[in-house]
Amino acid sequence: MILGIGVGPGDPGLLTVRAVEALQGAGAVLAPAPRRGGESLALSIARPHLPEGCDVHTAHFPMTEDRERLAAAWDEAATTLLRLAAGGAPAAFITLGDAMFYSTWSYVLRALRRAAPEADIETIPGVTAMAACAAAAGRPLAEGREPLLVWPDEPPVDVAGLLQLAPNLVFMKADRHLEALAYVAERAGAVAVAVRRASQAGVRTTTDLRAWSGDRDYFTTVLMHRAGEGAPDGALPPALPHEEVTS
Repeated sequence: MILGIGVGPGDPGLLTVRAVEALQGAGAVLAPAPRRGGESLALSIARPHLPEGCDVHTAHFPMTEDRERLAAAWDEAATTLLRLAAGGAPAAFITLGDAMFYSTWSYVLRALRRAAPEADIETIPGVTAMAACAAAAGRPLAEGREPLLVWPDEPPVDVAGLLQLAPNLVFMKADRHLEALAYVAERAGAVAVAVRRASQAGVRTTTDLRAWSGDRDYFTTVLMHRAGEGAPDGALPPALPHEEVTS
């Protein structure tokens, strides 16, 4: 049995009951790490629930656009999981957020199905980072029949056009684009809130995106709403000041 488990955005309390049950029954765990032998945030969340004697491994997935290097890493992870699962106890691949939302697990899952089409595989969903960001900012992602659009990388030039398509936008991995997003929000008359390390220690929120433009942090998300959407008159809720830090 091989499990893909979403462990949530960072707060161990946001692990689902199903994820905890699966972790407690795992014989082996494979966790992504930013570098070989490095620390894994996903593993730090899951570790308190792992049984004694659980065989723990980490895998490095390079931050690159080179599809051959990435495919090799996905195949290597799949091979490792198949080997670990051959021992009889479930082998789990853990990942931040939700396992099927912009997650490495989806690529590893594809590699597993190529290598072992008959393998017993289960995916356990988790709380997404954007849900945690909305909670930290005190703003809904969407309401009523409003559509929501999620943009995973560099924003397009015509963000105003996106706001016409969907009044609620989520820009993930936004740390490199805060200046541009501040500019387009002003031009479009939209409300923008940046959230950094949602649900983790020291979570921060700000409506002044430019204040963070020189400070890189991978765990930065921007929520943008067309004026009049998501809060009365498009105003920020009183609980959200110019910048808020929660330890």
